[in-house]
Parts: sequence; C-alpha cells; structure tokens
Amino acid sequence: MTAYTRRQLLAIGGATTVAGIAGCSGAENTADAEGDSSQATGPVLESISLENLNDQSHTLDIFIEWDGENEYWRTHELAANGGNDSSLTLSGDWPTDPGSFQLIVRLDNDTRAQFSSTQLPERDCIDLVVMVTREGDLSILTDVSGGSCSTESTDSSTEE
Repeated sequence: MTAYTRRQLLAIGGATTVAGIAGCSGAENTADAEGDSSQATGPVLESISLENLNDQSHTLDIFIEWDGENEYWRTHELAANGGNDSSLTLSGDWPTDPGSFQLIVRLDNDTRAQFSSTQLPERDCIDLVVMVTREGDLSILTDVSGGSCSTESTDSSTEE
C-alpha cells in the first residue's frame, strides 16, 4: 500500500469538502431558480388563425409545446378557398400565461413549418396566422399589430 503525503491528503480532503459544499449550494440555487421560473417569461400566445387560400381543401395538424409540455395537438380540415370552412380561429386550449412555446404545423401529412416564441422575445403577445397560400405552400405569419395583451402592456408602459 502506498503512503500518501501530507499534500496529497490535504488535496483529497479539500476536493471532497468543496464537492460536498458545491452540491448543497447547488441544490439551494436550483430551488431559487425554480422559484424564479414560476414567474414565466416570454410572450402570451393570444390566438392562432388558420387560413386556406388554395383552391383545394387541406388538412392541418397543429401541435403546441408549452414550456416543454405537450399542450395542444389537433387535426383541422380546411375547405378550399371560398368555402365557408376555409378559415378557422382556434380557441385558447393552451396556457394563457407568458411562457416559452413552439408551434409545429404539418400540411397534409407532409410539409412542416414551425414557430418558436424565442423568435420574437421582445413581444408581450403573439397572434399567429397559419396560412396555406394560393400555390399550396405552408407558412406561419405573426400578427404583431395588437391584441388585448399588447394594448394592456402599451397602456402600462405609457403610465411610467
């Protein structure tokens, strides 16, 4: 058995002590960080509108992931342009609090598009328009012109 020098023992003891303390303080810091995350940051997803400008009917699969959790997954049929069912506004079956979200859309089980709330981090509210163009292409547009949430944040910022 090899004998340890005094320096080696001090180094091992110091490393063990630091590792033990770092683990404890890391748990406290994690709890603090989790407490802060309850005050979610990010925009509010106010609405999602579906529009079909194409001459054919289409199927859209809409998937919303909110703060890493699956919140919404539905399939919607849109009639050809000019039909009564060629547009649809989705109800808010997702959290109404600010947060981080991803919208993933699939057109006719083929083409995909996605939008992340991190693309517009400075916005308080986001209204999205999922559009099938006249050519049959899929796109996601952001409407940043307003909404009740943006109006409220504008009013509060003018009071300061």
